[in-house]
Amino acid sequence: MIRVCHVLASVGEKGGLEKNVIELANRQAALGHAVSVVADASMRPHFDPAVGFMAHPMGGGRLNPFNLAALRAKILSARPQVVHAHANKAAAMVRSLRRWLPGVKRVATVQNIKRSARPFRDQHAVITASAQVRDSLGGIPATVIWNSIAPPPPGTREAALATGPPFLGGSEPVFCTVGRLVPAKGMDLLLEAMAQVPGFKLWLIGEGIQRPQLEELLDRHALRERVWLAGHRDDAVGLMGCADLFIVASRNEGGPYTLAEALHMGVPSLATKVGFAPEFLPAAALMETHSVPELVRGLRLALGDLSGLRAKLRPSFELVANEVTLGAMTAKVLGVYERVLA
Repeated sequence: MIRVCHVLASVGEKGGLEKNVIELANRQAALGHAVSVVADASMRPHFDPAVGFMAHPMGGGRLNPFNLAALRAKILSARPQVVHAHANKAAAMVRSLRRWLPGVKRVATVQNIKRSARPFRDQHAVITASAQVRDSLGGIPATVIWNSIAPPPPGTREAALATGPPFLGGSEPVFCTVGRLVPAKGMDLLLEAMAQVPGFKLWLIGEGIQRPQLEELLDRHALRERVWLAGHRDDAVGLMGCADLFIVASRNEGGPYTLAEALHMGVPSLATKVGFAPEFLPAAALMETHSVPELVRGLRLALGDLSGLRAKLRPSFELVANEVTLGAMTAKVLGVYERVLA
């Protein structure tokens, strides 16, 4: 049994980073490890009762000495062997406390490429969500462990299909993209590209601050009849499984979880070169970031030979089924703990 304390600095949000921490902590506890979490009170409902949750206000400054002293007290109260900090702010806070956490090994996970790798220096081990992120850390040694998910349960696709999503059964294929409507996800670039590539419909699933801009693009390019702006959907994974193609258009990305979910569902996929996408997809299915012409090229390629793209992605489907699971991720993270404790 390993005693581990996770530190998560997110406030109120449950995106890919938060999902990763929640699932990892819950799984570790289910395996019999002594797991605690220090996080903002808004995150409490997401953790299993077997996880010892300690609320800590995470909205304050990461270098505030009173905030750091309170964080230290909570970490030490769990008597951990390992403190595992997730993402930039949590890693910076734990790094600041390194002299006041005697005997505790420090592990930090970084999901996205950062301008500064400073929070990840002086840690006993660093985990990155992709080789791309590892290579951006300026030589800091790191272990790549892909963000992982529990495979969608049987019936996921059928349940989404039963809700009657639009465009299915028509003469044109249905493409799908899922994510928060924020600039990082590149939904605006995808709509600009779509305006240049006729012959398919699009499900754009998600909600966020960029929605008014996307609505304006739909009107400007007369795309209302081709795009279903679906908003947030609890059955997004099932909808992915109903589509003919899944697309990641992100400008930057840590995972992306959605790509792993689509590949778990056996859906042919295209993605920009973000996160672990270059490790999962063949070169033919990858596009440069920040580029409408690249998205246009990818869309045209997919429209020209969807069955051929599916055949090229068979190794991707197998890789995700075997390696991108919650069980595989948890085992690899526990392996990192064991190494630093040895």
